[in-house]
Amino acid sequence: MLSQGVSTTASLPLLLARWVDARLHDSIGFALTDHRLYGLEVIDANALEDAEPLAARMSFIAQGVDEQALLADPESPRVVGFDGAAFAWTEWRTVADGPLRPGQFPVRRRARVVQVLCREGGATVTRFEHHPDVVVLAQAS
Repeated sequence: MLSQGVSTTASLPLLLARWVDARLHDSIGFALTDHRLYGLEVIDANALEDAEPLAARMSFIAQGVDEQALLADPESPRVVGFDGAAFAWTEWRTVADGPLRPGQFPVRRRARVVQVLCREGGATVTRFEHHPDVVVLAQAS
């Protein structure tokens, strides 16, 4: 649910990013091997607040080794015909657990990152494999 005082229009990228992350979590989990580009079509913006599976439609467009390879793919221009675009990938991220002793290395955890861009702005969702119920949301300004 939206916080009090937050408009749906300003939060659409965040709602879409959360929705895409939930769909990926239910389907392929953390099994992404490359970066993927999806086109997003909003069916019911109000249902996005509850992360309803039928609130939007996600279409696979391309995959590549990184975002630059996705943008260079001949299929990537198709994304402009959608309401938004989603980039998804997995990566290893360090988990800060305080200062390290000499000779110690930071703990690294696998994370799935979903970045959504649309006319209303952008947002990023990160979910760690070792704590899949914790979702980190960030909205671009």
